[in-house]
Amino acid sequence: MNSEILFYLELVKKRLPIMTVILVLCGGIGVGLALTMPPKYEASAALLVEGAELPATLFTSTVQTQAARGLKEIELRLMTRANLLDIAKKYNVFANEPSMSPDEIVSAMRRLTRFQISSGRDQATILRISFESQDPKAAADVVNEFVTYVLRADVERRTDASGETLEFFAQRVERLSEKLAKQSAEIVAFKEANNDALPDGLNFRLDRQSQLQERVNLAARDRTSLIEQRNRLLLVGQSSGASQFQMTPQMQEINRLETELRSKLAIYAPDSPTIKFLKKRIEILQSNEPLDIVQEEEEGGMSAVLKLQLAEIDSRIASLDEEVRTLNLALEDLSDAIERTPKVAITLDGMQREYETTQTQYNEAVRARSTAEQGVDVETAAKGERVALIEQAAVPGAPTSPNRKLIAGGGVFVGSALAAAFFVLTELVNSSIRRPIDLARGLGIQPLATIPFLEEQSVRRRRHFLKATFILLVIVSIPLALWALHTYYLPLDLLFEKVLERTGL
Repeated sequence: MNSEILFYLELVKKRLPIMTVILVLCGGIGVGLALTMPPKYEASAALLVEGAELPATLFTSTVQTQAARGLKEIELRLMTRANLLDIAKKYNVFANEPSMSPDEIVSAMRRLTRFQISSGRDQATILRISFESQDPKAAADVVNEFVTYVLRADVERRTDASGETLEFFAQRVERLSEKLAKQSAEIVAFKEANNDALPDGLNFRLDRQSQLQERVNLAARDRTSLIEQRNRLLLVGQSSGASQFQMTPQMQEINRLETELRSKLAIYAPDSPTIKFLKKRIEILQSNEPLDIVQEEEEGGMSAVLKLQLAEIDSRIASLDEEVRTLNLALEDLSDAIERTPKVAITLDGMQREYETTQTQYNEAVRARSTAEQGVDVETAAKGERVALIEQAAVPGAPTSPNRKLIAGGGVFVGSALAAAFFVLTELVNSSIRRPIDLARGLGIQPLATIPFLEEQSVRRRRHFLKATFILLVIVSIPLALWALHTYYLPLDLLFEKVLERTGL
């Protein structure tokens, strides 16, 4: 066992220069980063989403977006390219900004900024904003700028949302008001065009029709009585011998038809086809032969009194005929209006239902507009749910990063691990014969004796000198290389950040 330990100790001594180079390289990089990375200061602020000051039973907010979602939307708008470039330029966040491209500035701003939203059931919604910078004042200024933007954006978001809601319902009320006015005008115009057939006056028209029909019947009876009276006067005049008259054939036919008409009226209705036919024939005969036309057999045979009586009766008959004609025209108009009333009623009911539906929508829109106006007043007065600042960003007094001890120790640890890994890997892949046991394992025989390799003293000294020189060069060259890289190419902290960014760590 002791020989095994001594063997591996010899291997360690043999590979120590390379292992030392690895350890020094990694440790040097870690120490170099720890010494050269500038201090960074982190400023933070906290904001709280406060509930509405007015009770929900008295006021319902017209802004229904959840607080966490609203803050996330504000964050997305805040982290836009234009905003980040303006803020970085305003507060001179990066000392080497002139040498940075806009994409690099935006990427660095997003990497150094942190938004943390915490919320939960029965818990307050809190937003924490932090920013890291090499300048403590710039870090605080950037966070306060973010806070100002969030507060302003929250007010604008809520007022704009409530204002848009009010504008929507105001436009809806105006649109429905115009629609109501148009429908009302259409209803009025329709009623005026069909004033004689409106359903409200149907009972009146039916009563009026009955009255007119009674008047027509009464006029027909009066006319029949007058004709009978005239016929009697003619008969009396003939029988007295005052004069000799002979009725014309047309008069005789009229008398016959009138007699038949009286008998038919006792059986048929006044508006039946039979009665209308008889009345039409009487009118035709009367138009061809006036009622006062008689044929005198003797000149001057009729007395003047009889002529005056006949003329008066004829005048009354003509007046009754004119009255009947007027009443029949009125009856025709009433019948037409009564026939059109159901159709007018159906159309008017449809228009009225549409008007009532629009009126209901209008009333609902007016109530919604009133609620929206109340919402605008509440949001303008900042009485609704809002974001409030509870902790403002202050200039940090001590850097928060880097942890120089951790970086330096990490470099040494990584170098030690890589050196140990190098030793193990080289031992695993080395299959050469270096010990008697390796000879026995490789050849499958047991040697009687082994003679070690004897190295000359001068060769050994030269080999040790070369190793020492190599180690010294590595120890000196690594710090010089890091210094040159930091001075002439890119600062080690930026180079380290770029490496992390490229590797996604």
